[in-house]
Amino acid sequence: MTRMKKTRTPGQLGARKESRENAEQSRERKRKARRKGLAPGSRHNQGGESGGGGAARVQKDPRLGSKKPVALIKDEARAAPVAKVRVARPEALTPEQELEQLENDERLNTLLDRVDAGDKLGKEDAAWLDQTLARHQQLLEQLGLLDDEDEAPEEGDDLWTRFMDADLDPAQYQEKEDKS
Repeated sequence: MTRMKKTRTPGQLGARKESRENAEQSRERKRKARRKGLAPGSRHNQGGESGGGGAARVQKDPRLGSKKPVALIKDEARAAPVAKVRVARPEALTPEQELEQLENDERLNTLLDRVDAGDKLGKEDAAWLDQTLARHQQLLEQLGLLDDEDEAPEEGDDLWTRFMDADLDPAQYQEKEDKS
């Protein structure tokens, strides 16, 4: 054996005492290592039940044991009127206000920009856009702000109508060949 020099500082004299936390953690690790495999029980038990030992818990009906008084005679039921809660209805907007609100609607403006750009809209967006534009048209008619441009015929349409109404004979424009 080799010679060891003596030192003034002694080494560890005994085993170190483990702290409570480390001891509990190590015991927990050992217990988990021992319990490998499936949980005890028969294969016929339902997997949904967690825990064990206790009786099966049944959902209780919250209506059972209600302390609310029940009217046994019709007259008593009429005597105690039920307080009705008033629902606050939004006040009806004037057509001018509704038109201004429609024209300032961000969703409407973004959808119109998308349509102008040539993007296709989804079914819900297209339906909402059609409904909103129809309401906008109604408000314009109601307020008298709509110009009737459709009634004035355009020049192109007028020319087309004159062309279609004219009695033209195609034989009139065919050139006759000379047989000389």
